[in-house]
Amino acid sequence: MNNFSIFGSWFEFIFYFCGLNGCLALLEIGFFSRFIKQKLDWYYYLLYLVIMYFIYAVEIQLKVPFTVATVLETVLLMGFGYLVLKCPPVISAVTTVLTITIMQVVNGIFQSLSSILCTHASHNGKVVAVILIINSLLAMVAVLLTYKYVLKYFYIKNTLINRYILILLLPVLFILLVVQHIFMNYGNMVILNSNGERIFPEINDLEMLLIQIAAFFCLMAVLFAYSKLCEGFELKIQNALLEQQLGMQENYRQEMQTRYEQTRSFRHDLKNHWMVMKGLIKMGEIEKAWEYLNKLEITSDLFSYPCQTGNPIIDMLLSNKLGGAVQSGIQADCDVKIPPGGKIDEMDLSVVFSNAVDNAIKACHSMKESNEKYIALSAAQKGSFFMIEVENSQNKEDGFPKGSGIGLKNIKAVAEKYSGTISVEDNFQSFKLNVLFIIPQHWDNISQQTH
Repeated sequence: MNNFSIFGSWFEFIFYFCGLNGCLALLEIGFFSRFIKQKLDWYYYLLYLVIMYFIYAVEIQLKVPFTVATVLETVLLMGFGYLVLKCPPVISAVTTVLTITIMQVVNGIFQSLSSILCTHASHNGKVVAVILIINSLLAMVAVLLTYKYVLKYFYIKNTLINRYILILLLPVLFILLVVQHIFMNYGNMVILNSNGERIFPEINDLEMLLIQIAAFFCLMAVLFAYSKLCEGFELKIQNALLEQQLGMQENYRQEMQTRYEQTRSFRHDLKNHWMVMKGLIKMGEIEKAWEYLNKLEITSDLFSYPCQTGNPIIDMLLSNKLGGAVQSGIQADCDVKIPPGGKIDEMDLSVVFSNAVDNAIKACHSMKESNEKYIALSAAQKGSFFMIEVENSQNKEDGFPKGSGIGLKNIKAVAEKYSGTISVEDNFQSFKLNVLFIIPQHWDNISQQTH
C-alpha cells in the first residue's frame, strides 16, 4: 500500500485497499462467471470479496512478492470456480488464467504510464499522489471495458466449444508469464534519489509501455483466433446435424407413407368389420361380438399410439415411431415431458428422439421372435437439467444392429451443444441410453444463440 502524507492512512486504506482492490476483485469474479455462462447471486460476489480482502491483508502483512501473490490469487479464483461455482476443472483453470492475464496486462500499461508521468513530476509529492489516484481509477475502468469487450466480441455462445477451451491455455499462459517476468525484473514501483533522479528500475519507460501494449494486442489476437477457430468447429457440427436432419425427414416421410397406406387399408375394411359384428349380434353371439370388438379396438390403437409430450412435433414423431413399433409386436411405454418455452430447439429434440428410438427399434427387430421386446422412453426437466432415458431390450447373441454408432454420435453432438453429455448402460439383455441437457433458467436459451 502506498504512503501519501497528503491524504493520510485512512484515505489510503479506504481508497486503495477497500475501494480499488474490492472493485478489481468484483470485476474478476464477474468476468469469470459471464465467460463460463453462469449467472451469480449477490452472495457469491460477497463471499469472493471477503476471501480476497483476507488474501490482500495477508499479502501486505507478510510482504509477499508479486509473483507469489499472483499464484495465490490464481489458485483462489480457480478453486472458487471449481468448488463453489461447480465449474469443470479445465474450464475453471483456463478462464482463471485468462481473467488474471487481462487484469495484469491492462494494469501493466497504466503502471508504465504512471511511471512516465511520476518521473517528470517527482519534485511535487501532491502531484504524484493525484497522478497515481487518477491512474488507478483509469486502470480499473480500462479493465472493466476490456472485460466487456472480450465478452461481447470473443464470447463463445455455443457451449460445445468448451471442449476446445484448452487451446487458449498455452498462449494466454505465455503472455501471463511474460508479464510476471517484467514485474520480477523491473518491479511495479519507481525509486528516486534525493535529486529526483531514478535509481530503479533502469529501463526506458516508453519501451516498457510499448511492450505492455504489444502484450495486450497479442492477447486480443489470441482471443480472435480462438473465436474464429471455434466458429469453424461449430459450422462443421451444424452441417453434420443438418445432414442428419435431412436424412431423418426422408425417413419420417417414408414412415408416414407406410402408416397412411396401413390406415387407409384398415378404413377400407372397416365396413366389412361392422357387417361381421352386426351379423354376430343378430345371431345372438354377444360374447363373440364383444371379443371381435376388443380385437378391432386393439387394431385401431396400433394406428394411433398416444404419446403426449407437450410438444406437437415430438408428439407426432414419437406416436408414429412407437405406433409402428407396437404394430410389429414391441411393447412401448412413453412418459416424456418436453420443457415449455422452446428452451431446446425442436429439430435438436427430433434428432435425439429419432435416432434413439430408431436404434431401439432396430435392436428389438434383431431379436428372436420368442424373446420379449420392449422400448421405454422417459424424459423430464429437473431444475436446470433435462434428462432423457431410452431403454430397450436386446440380445447380443442375435447380433447388434448396424448404424447405431452413427446415431449415438449425432445424439452426443446435440447434447454437447447444450453443455450436456450422454451415457450408455449396455448389458446382455437390455440397452439404456441417458441424455443430459443443461438449460439454465436465467439466460437466453441456447437454441436461439446458435442461429
